[in-house]
Amino acid sequence: MAKKEFPRFVTPDGAAREAEAAKTTRLRALRLAREAEVATEKKDAAEREAAAKLAKSPARRRVRAPQPAATPEPLGPPGLT
Repeated sequence: MAKKEFPRFVTPDGAAREAEAAKTTRLRALRLAREAEVATEKKDAAEREAAAKLAKSPARRRVRAPQPAATPEPLGPPGLT
């Protein structure tokens, strides 16, 4: 019978770890920059859309609703007036 051999995990040396950390930092910075750019584009698009919607809608004036005529209320219990 053949003996099963598993590759041993070799811990990386200091230089390899530093290289991996630098790569991770670079990739993270690129991802954050890309996300910020997309967020800015979305914000600008929303502002343009809101401005276009505002320009498209006709200007409306607010008019007060007519006040109902004030009727004097009786001061006694109901049914005695």
